[in-house]
Amino acid sequence: MSKMSELSQVLDEMIACGEGMIKAANTLKDIFSSTEEAPAKTETKTTNKATKQDATVTEEAKPEPAPTYTKEDVRGVLASKSAAGFKKEVKELLEKFGAQQLKQINPKDYAALLKEAEVIGNA
Repeated sequence: MSKMSELSQVLDEMIACGEGMIKAANTLKDIFSSTEEAPAKTETKTTNKATKQDATVTEEAKPEPAPTYTKEDVRGVLASKSAAGFKKEVKELLEKFGAQQLKQINPKDYAALLKEAEVIGNA
């Protein structure tokens, strides 16, 4: 293995580790922010019967927001797949979305790209 390809592999692994840390931090942030919101919802429900019904209707009417992904989220997943030996599949996936590099992918396509990337290596 040449020094450049070895360096490239180490850098890919470092990126994947960094992205993993970002995901973990975001998950912790989501967990703690959702626990802060939970008491507010229960207080609304316990005030009186009419308020309970209104709160229930309001909660049911709210559609669950679609997850949003950043370029860093996508880069982390693709880098880990590449580091795991699936560089060819990752490159084909990018080409499927009409790009040679991640920066050429439309951010609106990140969710679909990640969904397809999850399949790589799991077949």
